[in-house]
Amino acid sequence: MVQAYKFYRGFSTKAYEATGKGFVLYNIELIEEDLFNELFTIKGERLELPNFGTRIPLLMFEPNDVESATVLQEDVETVIKGDPRVELLNCDIISSPDTHRIICVAKVRYIEFNVTKDLRIEVGSR
Repeated sequence: MVQAYKFYRGFSTKAYEATGKGFVLYNIELIEEDLFNELFTIKGERLELPNFGTRIPLLMFEPNDVESATVLQEDVETVIKGDPRVELLNCDIISSPDTHRIICVAKVRYIEFNVTKDLRIEVGSR
């Protein structure tokens, strides 16, 4: 399996808190962490990078409607298409009024590894 090679290396304190494995992330784990970091950073929040981030965190208490679903889909597509390590194959939006959530399931191909996975991005009050 190609995954044995360490093409990408980075770190995350979240991985340590969640699993206790350590701070270092490699390959697909790191790419996913990078994608989620950008998806859940408010646009303009990052110093020196005013265009980094999305409107997704601002949707937390917005109505579960077509406009919110459109914002979610547009921002997910923009972030994934902007990362040269991945290819967006499909992006489905699921509205769940019972749980007050909008869910985006993005099918992503990790180019160097030729692996396809679903990324699940949920927005809504918990």
